[in-house]
Amino acid sequence: MDEQSVHLVSDIGETMAAESAKTLTLVRKVYTQEEFDTKYKDEKLPTGMLDKLKKKTQCSRRKVGKILGAYLPVVKAVRTYKLKEYVLGDSLSGLTVSFMHLPQAMGFGILASLRPIHGLYSTFFPVLVYLLFGTSPFISFGTNAVMALLTQTVVEREADSYIASFVGQSNGTHPTEDEIMAVKIGASMACCILVGIILTGMGLLKLGIITTYLSVSFVGGFTTAAAFHIMSSQVPKVFGIKVKTFAGAGKLVLMYIDLFSKIDQTELAEVSIAVISLITLLLVKVCINEKYREKMTMPIPIDLIVVIIGTIISHYANFEDNFNVKIVGPIPNGFEAPAVPNFDNAGNFISDAFVMAILSLAMSISMAKLCSNKHGLPIDDNQELIAYGASNLISGFFQCFPTATAPPRTMLLSSLGARTTLNAIATSSFFLLVILFIGQLFESLPLSVLAAMIIVSMKELLLQYQNLPNIWKVNKYDFVIWVVTNSVSILVDLNYGIIAGVSISIFLTVVNDQLATGHLVGLSTAEDVMVRCSGNKYVKEVTGIKIFKIPTNLYFATAERMKFQIFRRILNPKKYLKRMQKLSSLAKSADAGSLVVVGKEHSSTEYNVTKVDVDENEVKAIVLDFFIGPIY
Repeated sequence: MDEQSVHLVSDIGETMAAESAKTLTLVRKVYTQEEFDTKYKDEKLPTGMLDKLKKKTQCSRRKVGKILGAYLPVVKAVRTYKLKEYVLGDSLSGLTVSFMHLPQAMGFGILASLRPIHGLYSTFFPVLVYLLFGTSPFISFGTNAVMALLTQTVVEREADSYIASFVGQSNGTHPTEDEIMAVKIGASMACCILVGIILTGMGLLKLGIITTYLSVSFVGGFTTAAAFHIMSSQVPKVFGIKVKTFAGAGKLVLMYIDLFSKIDQTELAEVSIAVISLITLLLVKVCINEKYREKMTMPIPIDLIVVIIGTIISHYANFEDNFNVKIVGPIPNGFEAPAVPNFDNAGNFISDAFVMAILSLAMSISMAKLCSNKHGLPIDDNQELIAYGASNLISGFFQCFPTATAPPRTMLLSSLGARTTLNAIATSSFFLLVILFIGQLFESLPLSVLAAMIIVSMKELLLQYQNLPNIWKVNKYDFVIWVVTNSVSILVDLNYGIIAGVSISIFLTVVNDQLATGHLVGLSTAEDVMVRCSGNKYVKEVTGIKIFKIPTNLYFATAERMKFQIFRRILNPKKYLKRMQKLSSLAKSADAGSLVVVGKEHSSTEYNVTKVDVDENEVKAIVLDFFIGPIY
């Protein structure tokens, strides 16, 4: 049969009796897979290995330009830059986001258990490198709270190991604060370079697709837990209490136990400064910036304002001496010479670096795609990977810690109308001035002000708990993944939370596949739609055709279960074969003088009557609706 006509006719029902019946006719040739492949085979002429190598090694100005444009998108941005149209939006957005960058950089530098200047370095260099390699004009690469917290875990562990090496020495020497800080800086630099190597390698290998395997529920649960860790790390600074450093499982719980055991050591001045800063930041951000977002050209840079005012008051009131308030301390001017860190202990944190790389990728690419969909500007996933990797790799030689994008800064660039990645010129120029000249002006800033600012910056992530009821309604499996990842990350540790989240995701995927149940599909009597057959009087099966829906991927783990469901609900070939054999034997006996009556009762005095039941609506075709999984 060369052609096949499929007619789909529906009964409209009493309410639509006046309308004519709807008919859809599809006419096309029926192919076997072999016939289809033969007719539409690839006519591309085969080329040998030598021809392919020759084509790849050919050089021309056009090809060089194409390669530079692919790996250095800034070349295309400069060539196509429309000065009159773009310069105002890029300059305004880049300068505005730098006002948010500055206090965050200093705060996250301290959060990473380093110094504020390292937070400034970790903003300047990544912003500059992303300008060269990035494809999204809205990504604000630099310090990130989650990355700073994970860096803190690594550097504190390395510092503790270094301090422990002095225990038991006969001369009784102890490392100085500068020596301990040098160990921390070296570990952060090594970790930053490892993260850069991992991300750059993934980009060159075109592994940008890996982000599709990080579920939204997993990332949401983990980032919310990380926000809780970050907020908790600042609570002792709000109270002015120095707590012990804990590592490993349950460290957050142990920290709170130690904090409450020392609650009588609370510094009232620190608490007062933190509370005033918290109230001011929340009032301006919630009641002004968020409420009147659409009416404002740019949000009020309240973080920068609070930092400036707090520094001025602390300096002239001499908070450190008069009220025992802890301040930021000396901030050196200028840059340190680039250096290669010591990788002797890299094996201790290679797993941490891999986790940081994946999280940096997940957080950054998700924001890039969000802004890309919003503004209709395409991005290159693999080139973005190279940009993230290069930003970390190059920055690692300049006393930086691992970096990523930050959602508040990215959304600010998006709302202010950044046009190209060249908006980073304004940001990097501002930070160059801060590092060379302005940084020392913030030495008197109270740490409790930075603590309050960091806690407020976690507001959006912590508010993700409000999404749990909706997640439960939409998908129970996603809810379980979110809760398990979040709970383990908070009660045990972030590393264990990642393991638990990935494990529960894989487990629930397998469970979902194994519990999937197929069902028959019928035609609605009211309209041309296919509906699940579940005893509904408005749904009828197509005569002679059984349509079976398989709601999961069909692969080796699910194929056997689906096969048995088809046998049970539609047709079992073994039983059908036996039935046909019985009919065949009865037909032979009919030749010997018996009469075989199919379906209806008859009586005869001349023949022995044998009745065989046959369904008048016997299945003539079975249609399977399913997905085909990967072929191994």
